[in-house]
Amino acid sequence: MKQQLLFQSDYSEWATRRLLTACAPLPLADVDRDTGGSHASIRRTLYHFYISEEFWVTCLRENALPRLADIGGADPTPTSLGDMQRDWPVVWRDLREYLEGSTEQELADQLVGPDCRIHRWKLVLHLVNHATLHRGQVTSMLRQVGQKPPNTDVFTYALRHRS
Repeated sequence: MKQQLLFQSDYSEWATRRLLTACAPLPLADVDRDTGGSHASIRRTLYHFYISEEFWVTCLRENALPRLADIGGADPTPTSLGDMQRDWPVVWRDLREYLEGSTEQELADQLVGPDCRIHRWKLVLHLVNHATLHRGQVTSMLRQVGQKPPNTDVFTYALRHRS
């Protein structure tokens, strides 16, 4: 299980890096254009899943979940793409260190909050799946502003990163 989770988290990092690189040269007007998505713009969508990953990795590392009512809500004003490119690698590093330092049993155990519980491995899969959903949205937004998005498919990643 640990190897599968490391593969999934490495894939998610690779795909998000590719997307951030594709978005970096865009004019600010395109990055902030409201394209009608769930988080309106490219920057807001990227920021949403950045802060979500940061939140869930913190929960894993601190072995704590908040009350369900305290999860989510409105996203704060997003930082710049440059800030996300600088700060996101810390989240990816922290997730990798968490996974590498965890035993199979710890990953199979549940993370328990005041009113919910979830297996740690399921939370990691949620984090990756959530990122995949929003990368797809940003891909669509890139097309809407006249850009060609990068390929972020897991199959492409698997072919390029054989081990």
